[in-house]
Amino acid sequence: MSSDACSSCFMPYNATDHAPLILSCYHTYCRTCVDSYMFQAQQITCLSCSKVTQAVSVSSLPQNPYLQPRDSISPLPPYLRNPSGGAEDVYYSDSDEEKPSNGVSEELKRNLIIQSQKSNINLISQILDTNMQSIQESKSARKIKNESLKETISAIESLKLKLENDLKNNRNQAKIIVDLEKKSITLSQQFTEVDDMDYNSIKMIYQEAVKIQNIVKPESDFSDIQKLEKAISQSTVKINFDKADQFLGKLKAENDQIFMKLTTNLENDSELIFLSTFMLKSLFTEKIATHNKSFKNLNEIEFDQSPSGQFEDLSKYIEPKMNIINSEVKMPVTAPNASEWNFVSSSKINNNIGVKSSKPLAKPVSFSDMAKKQANPGAAVIKRIPFPEKTIAQTNRPHCFFKIQVDNGTPFRVVFELRPDMAPKMVENFVKLCKGLPNGMGYKGSNIYRAKGDDHLLGGDFENNDGTGGHSSFEERYVLAEQCPLRDHKGAIRMRGQERTMDGRCKIGSQFMIWVGDLDYKEYRFTLVFGKVVEGFNQLLEVSRIKAVQKSPTSWILKQSVKIVDSGTL
Repeated sequence: MSSDACSSCFMPYNATDHAPLILSCYHTYCRTCVDSYMFQAQQITCLSCSKVTQAVSVSSLPQNPYLQPRDSISPLPPYLRNPSGGAEDVYYSDSDEEKPSNGVSEELKRNLIIQSQKSNINLISQILDTNMQSIQESKSARKIKNESLKETISAIESLKLKLENDLKNNRNQAKIIVDLEKKSITLSQQFTEVDDMDYNSIKMIYQEAVKIQNIVKPESDFSDIQKLEKAISQSTVKINFDKADQFLGKLKAENDQIFMKLTTNLENDSELIFLSTFMLKSLFTEKIATHNKSFKNLNEIEFDQSPSGQFEDLSKYIEPKMNIINSEVKMPVTAPNASEWNFVSSSKINNNIGVKSSKPLAKPVSFSDMAKKQANPGAAVIKRIPFPEKTIAQTNRPHCFFKIQVDNGTPFRVVFELRPDMAPKMVENFVKLCKGLPNGMGYKGSNIYRAKGDDHLLGGDFENNDGTGGHSSFEERYVLAEQCPLRDHKGAIRMRGQERTMDGRCKIGSQFMIWVGDLDYKEYRFTLVFGKVVEGFNQLLEVSRIKAVQKSPTSWILKQSVKIVDSGTL
């Protein structure tokens, strides 16, 4: 190829369409190639080095004087001519004719240029491919980061709602503790002022004190958990990688460690550090409180060290300060002082006033004589249990009922005996939903949505009837349940846990579970049991054998319609 030919189209330069135009990078191309392939939007991109030359038009570019054809060069001006009339030697370019021949043919040069151009094209193609790959990886990384941030924000919002509910419950519980404190102070004052021989008043104070003790018992567990969390907050954790990713191994960061003090505050630490330490404290607290045997035994040890003893029943020996009413006459039986207390039984009260009796009256029994009386060796020893099964009279326990209809069959009645002494909030929630709330919420019209043969039934989802809905009778959808000591057993009715707090306690809504089979499950210290079935158990056992269909991972429905057509209290 001649040096006076365009390196793009290989056409020789001329004075018209293939005039040699020089760019700012000093590369030269013909007018046709510049106009057709390189000029765009007042910019000319060089095919050799990709440098951009700014130009208003192609015509505005200067021509390369070293590559112009001889016939296109203007005659020499007079000042350049020799005085003798001949032209002065002027050299426009180092032409090939003036260069010594190096033995390289024009065809070889052409092939070398083509190979170089192919290399340039290949390089550009590789750069474009690399750029596209990097863009796709960045898009994927940004998408993953976006989803992660959205999930994190959602989790933070849920955590915020949970913490606000915990704060509200904690305040309510604090008010209850203050009321219990006032009541305890009042009982203490009454106890110091009561007459030692006033058996009824002492018994009443004892019963009230035991009630307060049972209510305060769960608070002791809460206090232990708070002590545990405080101890954890005074500690420092070491975080390292157990199983590091290959990328971390490539960075040689698999052995990196982070030491973090769990005592933080928002004044000195960032929000991220504060929340991280909060979550770590909560996780460690929950793990130790749930799985550590020593911590579980701690509360039992404290309970064993609490005041214990059996309250002695002296009702047989001490008359209550009241009058025994007879159909004819009132008999004052209260003595003015302790030495005149009589041993009185229902069979020995003399109701025949004025009638002579052949039997002499029994001699009053003093406390000293009672103390000298030998104990009965055959008497049964009463064993103290932490949570008495019956703390109020059985007849005083509230009862609720369901009328349940299977398909179009005859409805049958199920009656539940409830335990407000053990689980007051769960019982209140259940009773309100049995009666029905003014806003329409309640068990009436809802279905039993899931069952397992000879094991259990689930119901109470009056919103969706598939286990995904429900609402408590209170303002909140889910409320914190008591730590009830009643055990899961055959015939028991319990609430279904919907959420779990950091300290392991459960929140409930309206869904309930009825056990109809023998349980071989692990016994827990606290449950969500609040009553038992006292009527209609056999019918429930038959209902439990109806097959259930799983609609989704969290929803179920029975193959037959099992509806609570009516509910209420008895």
